[in-house]
Amino acid sequence: MAVKWAKNLPSFASLPFRDQVILLEEAWSELFLLNAIQWCMPLDVSASPLFNLNEHSKNGNSTAEVRVLTDILIRFKSVHVDPAEFACLKAIVLFRAETKGLKDPSQIENLQDQAQVMLWQHCRTQLPGQVARFGRLLLMLPLLRIVPASRIEAVFFQKTIGNTPMEKVLCDMYKN
Repeated sequence: MAVKWAKNLPSFASLPFRDQVILLEEAWSELFLLNAIQWCMPLDVSASPLFNLNEHSKNGNSTAEVRVLTDILIRFKSVHVDPAEFACLKAIVLFRAETKGLKDPSQIENLQDQAQVMLWQHCRTQLPGQVARFGRLLLMLPLLRIVPASRIEAVFFQKTIGNTPMEKVLCDMYKN
């Protein structure tokens, strides 16, 4: 889902292929979490199989990590992030100029700046009474990195992809 979303961004599609792959490899876990939060946000968190502790403990996964992910879900849910904000947050996460190996980091930085400006304008026009919303949303992004990508891969994808590295799966998905 995150790969398809990124491929459909004209600004992302205009980047060199290698930069596209590098950015996806770097941001996939955060994009996955943002998508999971956006699309799997039940009123009762325990009702979602994605964040159900019993389901994960039966499968041998760490319940501590699932608890942390559930806390992140609850935090985002409490802020009532709307679809436009999710789109901007995903773009901010995807366009990281500090990612190693990029051909033109300044181009990526400009794209991230554009995403931040879009988020700021959206917050200012849609929720003018919440003057701190823009900053609050940006400050929530580091929460997505609390659980390492390797653990997200193990918890949510191990059964599906086995020992295949997520980077290979992403690259194959992106090429198709």
